[in-house]
Amino acid sequence: MNGILEENKKTVVILSAFYEPFMSGAEQMAKEIVERLGGKYEMVLIAARLDRKLAKFEQRDNFKLIRVGIGHKKIDKFLYPLLAALAVRKIKPQIAHAIMESYAGGALVITKYLCPNAKRILTLQSGDLDDPSKQNKFLIRIFWRPIHNSPDRITAISNFLADRAKQLGVEEDKILITPNGIDLSKIPKGEEKISKRVVCVARLSWEKGLDYLIKAWPGVLKQEPTAKLVLVGEGDKRQEIESLIKKLGIESSVELKGNLPHRQVLEELKKSEIFICPSLAEGLGIVFIEAQACGLPVIGTRVGGIPDVIQDMENGLLIEPKNSQTIMEAIKKLLKDKELASRLSDRALETVKKFSWDAVIAQIDKLYQEV
Repeated sequence: MNGILEENKKTVVILSAFYEPFMSGAEQMAKEIVERLGGKYEMVLIAARLDRKLAKFEQRDNFKLIRVGIGHKKIDKFLYPLLAALAVRKIKPQIAHAIMESYAGGALVITKYLCPNAKRILTLQSGDLDDPSKQNKFLIRIFWRPIHNSPDRITAISNFLADRAKQLGVEEDKILITPNGIDLSKIPKGEEKISKRVVCVARLSWEKGLDYLIKAWPGVLKQEPTAKLVLVGEGDKRQEIESLIKKLGIESSVELKGNLPHRQVLEELKKSEIFICPSLAEGLGIVFIEAQACGLPVIGTRVGGIPDVIQDMENGLLIEPKNSQTIMEAIKKLLKDKELASRLSDRALETVKKFSWDAVIAQIDKLYQEV
């Protein structure tokens, strides 16, 4: 495998258990790094294969993509830490950078022993992990503490994740805040707003708190009977959500769009009046930033990294999680007070500039030069 690498560039291996077509915020960061820095560094991305239809090796424009595993979605996730680390040993890079704590983080721990000369970087992305003080001490000792303490440097997409790393023994001077970013050039222009249209873009899963949003909606309709709630996303809770909508008799005012291509997701945001996602856990919440870039006032919960994006009554509204009453009140407030909604959305447009991919990747590039 060494033969496929150029000698005159610093070699960087990106460890990302999931990659195209399995994409979310963490995978998008991996994609932006390899595509934007592939001209400056010799970039190799190692992902789990997960599907036999996916090639084991691809030469992309700016990087090489290696998929390890047998092509089975469930099995390959668990094989990934060892197989990815073995691939790193063959490549012998100067830098191994894991995106996400779990599978990629596990690969980085093994890399410490199989390729000890490589500098190791871990990017913390997951807001779904429990507070370390509430976790099983045995699990912390054998899993989370080694993952967080084996890297030479850590980047965290939010202050919340940086604080969690400190709780697990990571020294503060090893941590750099590097949020997920957005491509501002892809934000649609001039989409006409649909009056009283509220949108939520989220996986239909427990950690997004969508049942609290659905239960809040009848109260919104009492004040705004023509309001429309649009849910964009798919997940294992879809059937439960559909049943709850039917039980509450609000089928005519709630629309489930399912998964959409990213371009269409941005269009759904652009033509709405308000964005809300009542998350119970969130590493950062890039969709809040995308909604702000689309000119929407946003409503989020005080969990995880969301307060890094939303400052209450400055560029959005922050509410407590697991509370349908406060969800209802926040939506009603923005639907009724157009001046407030406009002020919040105008200020949010300033917020998004620090989350551009240009700014984020510049931070990553500087880190690669320093380690």
